[in-house]
Amino acid sequence: MIGILLCNGLIWIAPGPLFPYIMQDFGVDRATVGWTNSLVSLIVAATAIPAGILAGKIGIKRTFAIGAFFVAGGILTPFCSNMVQFLATRVIFALGIAMTFPVSGGLVMQWFQGRELPLVNGINMSAASVGNTIALFGTVLIADALDWKLTLALYSAVAFVFAVAWLIWGKERQSPLATLKTEEAQRRIGIWAALRQKTTLLLALAMGGPNIIFMAISSWLPTYYHEVFGMSLSQASSITALFTLFGIPACVLGGLLPMRIGLRKPFLVIPGLLLGLAALGAFMVNNLVVIYASIILFGICVWIFRPAMFTIPMELHRTSPQIAAAIIGATVALGNVAGFTGPLIVGFLADFSTSYLPGLIACSVLSWSLLVGGLLLPETGPRARRPALPESPAG
Repeated sequence: MIGILLCNGLIWIAPGPLFPYIMQDFGVDRATVGWTNSLVSLIVAATAIPAGILAGKIGIKRTFAIGAFFVAGGILTPFCSNMVQFLATRVIFALGIAMTFPVSGGLVMQWFQGRELPLVNGINMSAASVGNTIALFGTVLIADALDWKLTLALYSAVAFVFAVAWLIWGKERQSPLATLKTEEAQRRIGIWAALRQKTTLLLALAMGGPNIIFMAISSWLPTYYHEVFGMSLSQASSITALFTLFGIPACVLGGLLPMRIGLRKPFLVIPGLLLGLAALGAFMVNNLVVIYASIILFGICVWIFRPAMFTIPMELHRTSPQIAAAIIGATVALGNVAGFTGPLIVGFLADFSTSYLPGLIACSVLSWSLLVGGLLLPETGPRARRPALPESPAG
């Protein structure tokens, strides 16, 4: 499972440093190439909720297996001769994200106890961050040695190997007690009731802003540094990669500290306050000291809240692995509705105004939705009273 989550982060971010090559090869403008990553967010947004419901119908293992093979859809990239064909491979990949990431929360609930959940979620999040880091540090170097299409196909081939491994060795854990809990939870509240509750909408709000700035920074910052600050594309990608590199320990700390402290909200509110400021510092001043400090702080803030956020659906009273997967799917879906706009906002405003700053500033301001959502969400940690999901007939 961790290998697939790593590939999710690797393949999603990898095209960003390659935007200049893609624009030159396919003859497209900035707004069009921005769809490379934005389309993934849009497809994930449209399919994550159905994927979570599908997991309740055919089982978490089967859903994850199907999604794992979709993640490897970029193997077809070398056969793409235009932007439309390339975007089709990104759609296949996006379907894989929608089917693997939300249901991975259900797998975690099956195998680990309540106190361990934040730490395990942190480890899973760090796998995605490792993938992001590899993409930003290594993609340009590999593309210069091979070809940008072959580079993306190589990453997808790795995902295919992990998909086969999951098909052979992957398994989910069911016990009579877990089955009874699932049936009782679904009878009393139903998945659709869980999706409509206030907590789900607040989780989506909290996730939306960080997704916008995450996608904008990872997609456009290497190109921005290259065109505006005069850095080489390799150096620009390496500096941008620092935010994913520092995201690895941030994910682990984001899982360990909530487990030790027994609270979740502080790990949303504090990063929510600092995230937008760090993003602004990363591109407003052409000073390497300021850039490095801002990128590192951005990386910590954009990753450290995620383990706590995805633990909250697992801790709601009268929940189950299937219902938690559905709530996480809804959070991912609605959050990605916002996230897909990030690269498009920057690309469109850059084409319109000939400057990247309006779009990057707008995305930085929107990142404060994490602060708002964090303040409004209930505290589900063991040091606080757990909120109950609303009573509703199964549906």
